[in-house]
Amino acid sequence: MLNGTAQLEAWKKIAAFEVFGDYAPADGSRLMIKVGLQSATLDRVLEDRAGATELLDPAFAQWMVRAGLGLSQSGQVSFVYATPVEAVCLVRPDVVQGAGAVLPIQSRLLASFTARLSLLAGTEVPAVAQLFEFPDVTVVRRAMSRLVEDVEESTPLRSSLWLGAQLRGRGQPFHPSMLETLEEQTSLLQSNGIDMDALPAWWWRGIAAAVRPDGAVDIYDDLPAGDAVGELVPA
Repeated sequence: MLNGTAQLEAWKKIAAFEVFGDYAPADGSRLMIKVGLQSATLDRVLEDRAGATELLDPAFAQWMVRAGLGLSQSGQVSFVYATPVEAVCLVRPDVVQGAGAVLPIQSRLLASFTARLSLLAGTEVPAVAQLFEFPDVTVVRRAMSRLVEDVEESTPLRSSLWLGAQLRGRGQPFHPSMLETLEEQTSLLQSNGIDMDALPAWWWRGIAAAVRPDGAVDIYDDLPAGDAVGELVPA
């Protein structure tokens, strides 16, 4: 599972569109590729870095976002949504031509993300990818709008899990079962001096990048609310 985000309601619904292996997508369908770290990998990185980093490791979080947004320059995607835990890419329909084209695209995006993140982190950080096929861009836009809202709503849990991994890396006791309620999550964060209201917008909602037909990239670091997010996704 990718870093626990599969538990978000949006990903539970998106999971119905996951596909496996190489194939020829149906006419009019749109491919989305999700890249990120598995839970165990993310925990290991945060624990290993804990002794020399700030709480919540904002540097690593920024590297994750930068690695994700970097995929907008691949020439293979029209939209990227990047957060501190994953990146979601909408593949350009014109680069998917027949059977055999899908897996190479997924492999290149995954390799690019992994290489960029590892370079920024100064150590190898393995990532994994998942592939989804949506019937049309309208469904993609609805999914993206819901995903951004879910990412924001889950920020207290995500933040407390990051903090917990760091505490474990510093030799302090922590288990995810300590964070079953919002009150428990808030208590852990506040007791360690973390003011959630002071965290930047990208930590709460991520950053999006839309690629124009001429290759220029528009960055959205203050994402709108509701369905307006979906309107950023190119046709």
